[in-house]
Amino acid sequence: MRRILIFISIISFSSCSSFLDVEPTRYVSSDKIFDSKENFYAALTGCYDALQEEWYYGRTLVIIGDLASDVSYANGTKIELKEIDDNAILSDNIAINGLWGNIYEAVNRINYLLWFIDDVPNLEEETKNDYIGQLKFLRALHYYNLVRLFGNVPLKLTPTINDNIENFKPRTSKDSVYEIIIEDLSFAKNHLTNTKPEFASLTASKALLASVYLTIGNFELAYQMANEALSENQYLEPVYANIFSDVKISNEILFYVPFSSEDKNRLAEYHYPRQLGGRHENAPTQNFIDQIEERDSRKSFVSTAFNGVYYCNKYSSLSTGSDKVIILRTAELYFIRSEALLNIDGFFAGNIVLNDINTIRQRARLNLVNVNSLEELFDLLYKEKMIEFAFEGKRWFDLIRTNQALDKVPTVTDSYQMLFPIPISEISANPFITEADQNEGY
Repeated sequence: MRRILIFISIISFSSCSSFLDVEPTRYVSSDKIFDSKENFYAALTGCYDALQEEWYYGRTLVIIGDLASDVSYANGTKIELKEIDDNAILSDNIAINGLWGNIYEAVNRINYLLWFIDDVPNLEEETKNDYIGQLKFLRALHYYNLVRLFGNVPLKLTPTINDNIENFKPRTSKDSVYEIIIEDLSFAKNHLTNTKPEFASLTASKALLASVYLTIGNFELAYQMANEALSENQYLEPVYANIFSDVKISNEILFYVPFSSEDKNRLAEYHYPRQLGGRHENAPTQNFIDQIEERDSRKSFVSTAFNGVYYCNKYSSLSTGSDKVIILRTAELYFIRSEALLNIDGFFAGNIVLNDINTIRQRARLNLVNVNSLEELFDLLYKEKMIEFAFEGKRWFDLIRTNQALDKVPTVTDSYQMLFPIPISEISANPFITEADQNEGY
């Protein structure tokens, strides 16, 4: 069970947060965290636990990454999901408020440990830098999610340990947030020694950095980071189904969030049809289904049919909720490298890019393809990436990054919808953010 450390939940990110002093055999109290490197490591593990929260990778973030896009639609009774599907999100949307709170709580855990890590006795320099690297990798991931969803966000780099007004922060420009993300990941990639995919690693930090550089349009560095990461691990699982196996962790996976029957997620429940015991809240659109070739081995995972009802089958642990959530895998690096190279060299990079795309297609048991123009090459890349990562929460970010949302998503009719509204809970609690600071259009 990863829930080694418990923090008091926060209403907004600026609220007071501390450690609970309970069950000493399984939990670490605040006055003991920095007494030993063993206790500090337990607290570090608790920072990974924050990824499991229901409004975060335990459900919400994974779902809305496709629900806001052209891949899926809200098929259930949840009003908050219907708003996201319609791209008509209100600032009091419970899912968005919960996601914001979960992420900032996760950030506060990290800031707390970074702030006091020098107090830990007998912590070797290499181990200390590895721990700092893991914490900064996680903080970079949290802010990367925030800045892509909300734009300018409060940048919090010190722990919130009381209710003083200085703990509240105004919105920071997204460029400044990206600077911190890159700074954190640069430290991580230079100091991480861990190699386990459930924790931050050198290759995972390069992969995340490649994604960040692609998002901000630094294609040269995106290509460099993707290439470096692939030089360390270019493994693709020969059979697509094996990526999502609950028997073993594929070597293709660079970073993932584990779940168990004790620390469960609700992804299978929200994707499976009602006839099979699920809620079917997040279902594939017909337009998406129509784009999948019949012989594509990925088809049964992203649009399985049961009595005429289509659903995602990447998450199948309906009773236990123990499906892992994959955040980074090597297949994405092939797409990042290809897209970056196309933006650098245009159609001159066509053969190299086609080789990467066809490598992914061959794994899906599809024929090799060719194209005749740069536009066709981009279209092929985006389509293959959409199918490859459907229901892994990435499509919306790709659409807004490439300015395709207005063309691809019928419910997106104005550019302001590229960002979500700042949650009303934050506006109500934070004296430095008012209604006037709300994202345009909300």
